[in-house]
Amino acid sequence: MKRSVFYFDDDATLLDIFQETFEDEYDIRTTTKLAVARRMLTECAADIIISDQSMPEISGSEFLREASEKCPHSFRIMLTGYAVVGDVFGEVTNGLIDIFIAKPWQETLMRQALERGGAAVGSQRGSKSE
Repeated sequence: MKRSVFYFDDDATLLDIFQETFEDEYDIRTTTKLAVARRMLTECAADIIISDQSMPEISGSEFLREASEKCPHSFRIMLTGYAVVGDVFGEVTNGLIDIFIAKPWQETLMRQALERGGAAVGSQRGSKSE
């Protein structure tokens, strides 16, 4: 069964590229709309949640904080081309973000992050069934 990925970004072109690149390996849902992203969080329907940091309605940090509260077992990835390294490092060390990837993302790095996320979610599910 494919791992599910939800990617929230205000750049529709990047979402399309992501979808085309990874759709054979992952069940992917994307949106540029905050309301849709928040609805996804209420369903908690993604193993891996990706968010851009710099968006018009909400910061990626805020969105991933909501994700960590509503979907605590999700693997969370932040993307940004504008982050202050200290700010992002703090979010990683406090567990809000599992991985930070600079934009524009490279396919190899994104693939590694998704594989790591899939493995982390799989091990959490395995430990719950014990």
